[in-house]
This record gives sequence, C-alpha cells and structure tokens, in this order.
Amino acid sequence: MDTEIFFLTERIEELERENSILRQQQIEIIEAKELYLKIFEEFPALIWRSRLDKLCDYFNKTWLDFTGRTMEQEFGNGWAEGVHPDDFDSCVQTYVAAFDKRQSFLMEYRMKNKLGEYCWIRDFGRPFYDLDNTFLGYIGSCYDITENKNNELELIELNATKNKFFSIIAHDLKNPFNSIIGYSELLIDHIKGKEYGKLEDYANIILQSSNRAMDLLMNLMAWAQSQSGRMDFNPECFDIIPLVDDVTLLVNGIAKQKSILIESTLPTSIQVNADKQMISTVLRNLISNAIKFTMPEGKITISAFDKQNQLIVSVTDTGVGISQERIDKLFNISEGYSTPGTQDEKGTGLGLILCKEFINKNNGEIWVESKSGIGTTLYFSLPLA
Repeated sequence: MDTEIFFLTERIEELERENSILRQQQIEIIEAKELYLKIFEEFPALIWRSRLDKLCDYFNKTWLDFTGRTMEQEFGNGWAEGVHPDDFDSCVQTYVAAFDKRQSFLMEYRMKNKLGEYCWIRDFGRPFYDLDNTFLGYIGSCYDITENKNNELELIELNATKNKFFSIIAHDLKNPFNSIIGYSELLIDHIKGKEYGKLEDYANIILQSSNRAMDLLMNLMAWAQSQSGRMDFNPECFDIIPLVDDVTLLVNGIAKQKSILIESTLPTSIQVNADKQMISTVLRNLISNAIKFTMPEGKITISAFDKQNQLIVSVTDTGVGISQERIDKLFNISEGYSTPGTQDEKGTGLGLILCKEFINKNNGEIWVESKSGIGTTLYFSLPLA
C-alpha cells in the first residue's frame, strides 16, 4: 500500500511538473504573439489579419495611419469601403479564391488614404498556422506603389513619344523630301528638253512639299526641346494682334494656293501675358491646320474676345469638320492620329499636341468645337496682361 501511495505521489508530482512546463510554454507563446503584434505595429508595411470567417480582426498602426480610420471602422470588412469601386470586385474575388484554396496571393488595387486620395497598393497575402499546424486565417502586407505606377504611366507615354518620333522620321519626314527631290528632277529634265508647259505645276508641288517639310521640322524641333526641358519659358506682356498678323502673313501663301480667304475680326490691340514664341507656334499650327482641312474657295476666320481676365482666341474654318471620336484623339500622342487634308496634304498630328502643351504651359486651355461637313473652331485661352 505504501508503495502504491509512493508511486501515485511521484506521478502527481511528475504531472504537476509537466503542467508547470506547459503553463510556462503557454505564457511564452502568448508573450511571443504579443511581441509579434508589437513588431507589426510599427512595421513600415500596412499589415492586416483575417480569421477563419474571412473577416479581418487586426490592422497595424501603419495601416490605420495610412487610411486615417480606427480599428473599429476597418474591422470585419469595413476596410473594403476604402477600395476603389473599379477595383473592388477583382480585389474580393482574388482574396476569396486564394483563401478557399489556402494559397498565397499578390494583387494590386487602389485604396483611399487619409487625405481622400486613391493610392495604388500592392497586397501580398498568405495563410498562417498555429504551432500544431492548425489553419488560423490569413495575414497580409501592403505597400504604397503609387509612385511606381506613375513611373510606369510616364514610361508608357515616353515610349509612345519615341514611337511617334520614329514614325515621323521614318515616314512623314521622308515623304515631302521625296516629292521635292522627285519633282526637282522632273523640273530639270523639262528645262533641259525646253518643255515649259508643266514647270509652274512642278514648282508649286516643290513649294508645297518644302512648306510641309519646314512646318514638320519646326514642330519636331519645338517638341524635342520641350520634352528634353531645353525650351526656355519666357512669359512677357505683349500685344497679340501684330503676332496674329505676322503668322497670317507667313501662311497666306499656302492659303492662296487653295484660294482660301483668311479673315481677321480682331480688335486693334490686346495685351496678353505669355511666351511669345510659343504662342506664335500655336497660331501657326492652328491656322495651317485650318487651311489643310478647308476646301478650295473656303474661308478661315480668326477672332478674339475677353472673358473673366482671359483672352479667348478662335480659329474657325469652313472645312470638312471633325467627328467626336476623332476629337477625343486629337491631343493624345499615343493615338498617333492624323488625317489627310482636302488636297491630300499629309500630317503627323504632332502640331495640335504641341499646341496643347504650349497653351497649358502658359496657364491657358485649348478645346475644339466641330460638326462634320460644316467646319471646325479651335479655341485657346491666355491670361490677359
């Protein structure tokens, strides 16, 4: 009997020691989890955690600082209120599909920050388990990648610009020079053969091709300077009326070849505050474009009026007009959109893109009103001096 009591006592003491060890281990596990969460609190990533019901029960301080919301507001599926509506469905579908399969996932979506601005987030979620390998839910880390996304968009735009340049150099710039060379050779042959009947026609074609090449080269030079940051911006107060007259005189020869009348209904003087060289380029492109899309015997009208400390300049033609679909593409270089003129004049679409950039640089706006078959009016605004 004493032996049985002795072994029983030994067993009880052994169990107590084991329980003591287990309690100590449990305390250490709890402390480790608390430390784990404390580390996450100040972690630079936005950390979230969800349980078996797929609802979130934890967000670290970095997350809450980013969203400007409380733990109670984000709890459960409250966090989803900050996801951009266009990204919401794909975000939830990715999360639920991965959760059901116990798979890691990586997704990108836009989420509202504390300033109410949508930022791009890259979210990496993975399943997490207890020490006995019991599945507990998911934990995720998110990073703000807005700057990277903006850089990607800028790179896309730069690639579009590069492709546009290659297109212009490889094709559009080659065409007028081919015409100049070809008709110059014909001109020489006819002079040598004393065949003078078509000399004027050939000379006109050479002149038109030369004007197109010069116009294109001037736009290319201006665009290259603006994109490389080498173009100086020199705003000044000046009278825009003499500038309009100078540009009109410059392109009037091309207009006369199509018997197009350029009419001005401008006041005697209007002082604006802008870069004179840039506005000259804008006027040259807008009037040249109007000539290009106006039928022979047509008319172009240049007008201006002031509105709320802004000068509104308009160039109106009686040309073929522009559809709404084409209007939406006019100022986008990535579209690479250009249409032949009424006498099959070639273009690149670069002129209007350059106009938009220069007008924006001068704190103005540019826009289009048009009806197919009736005509087009291009407007731009500038600050009055």
